[in-house]
Amino acid sequence: MTEPNKTAQTFRDILPVMLGELLLTGIMLAVYALIGRFSVKVLCGALLGAGAVLLNFTVMIFALLKAEKRGNPEKGQLYVRATYALRMLFLAAALILALKTKVFDPLATALPLCFQPAAVWLFELFRKKGEKTQ
Repeated sequence: MTEPNKTAQTFRDILPVMLGELLLTGIMLAVYALIGRFSVKVLCGALLGAGAVLLNFTVMIFALLKAEKRGNPEKGQLYVRATYALRMLFLAAALILALKTKVFDPLATALPLCFQPAAVWLFELFRKKGEKTQ
């Protein structure tokens, strides 16, 4: 498989995870609306949190693809660790921004960060069910 095809296939594979993140964030916003706590701050926080998670996930995928091309497993592992540290700093900066400014609701910013593992788990669950039925 050529490199552009592999990258495109990788993004097709992770698209359900990204959509799951957006779906869970949408459900969170609906719950905020149902309990009467929806506001522009909540919407801005949800957008910041979901955007940070999606960017983090995309950068992680690119880092793993780039590490795979390094040839040397130790160099690839070092590269992934370095990008992990930078990605965590980015997520921390998003949370600090939400806490320090009055623009974002901190909880609505933090919750989408918790949704990512759930989105991955759901994707794996449905993927395995799909493999069993084939």
